[in-house]
Amino acid sequence: MFFKGIIFDFDGTLTELTLDFGLLRAEIETIARRYVAEEIILSLKNYYILEMIDEVATSLDERNAPFKHEAFARLRDLEVEASKEKGVYPYTRDVLQRLKDRGISIGIITRSCIDVLRKVFPDIGNYTDSIVTREDTKYVKPNPLHVIEVLRSFQLEPHDVVMVGDHPTDIIAGNALGMRTIGVLAGRTARDGFEEVQATYVFDDIRDILTLI
Repeated sequence: MFFKGIIFDFDGTLTELTLDFGLLRAEIETIARRYVAEEIILSLKNYYILEMIDEVATSLDERNAPFKHEAFARLRDLEVEASKEKGVYPYTRDVLQRLKDRGISIGIITRSCIDVLRKVFPDIGNYTDSIVTREDTKYVKPNPLHVIEVLRSFQLEPHDVVMVGDHPTDIIAGNALGMRTIGVLAGRTARDGFEEVQATYVFDDIRDILTLI
């Protein structure tokens, strides 16, 4: 398979997934209860955390700034805490370098904050051409506009780029643009989860990508 660019998710794909999503949700819900009624929080139980924050903020209209500031500050603290004493997988740098040596553009998209990436992968700039965190875009995956931000920086078309991640949101975002997609089993999703969202390939981890080039 020939491709000119590749976009990676971060947590669970390039580094171990250490986030406790139950804790994150509970902490954000605690903050939200100081701003909105319980029924609003209950109505958002099936939302991802970032989308939940946005929906609560929308319900507050012009009063949303203090809530969003408090919610995102707490979210950042929890993400950074969960990233202590961890780095990328032992094979991550080698795989990225071998891809770059073939002239392939490397991008990362993540729903996390930039502080986590810098802490876990301090030399990330040596291996990547584009990074788009939640701070850099209004729309995060599974919204394909998150991916489009990287495609624009690459100046490449979707069919020239592969999307790689450990969660269905990564695959859904890539598929929406007609990209080839790769689900990796190093994170939290089983093979059938990737098959359900029609990933082009399912690999054990990112090392298997090298078999495609």
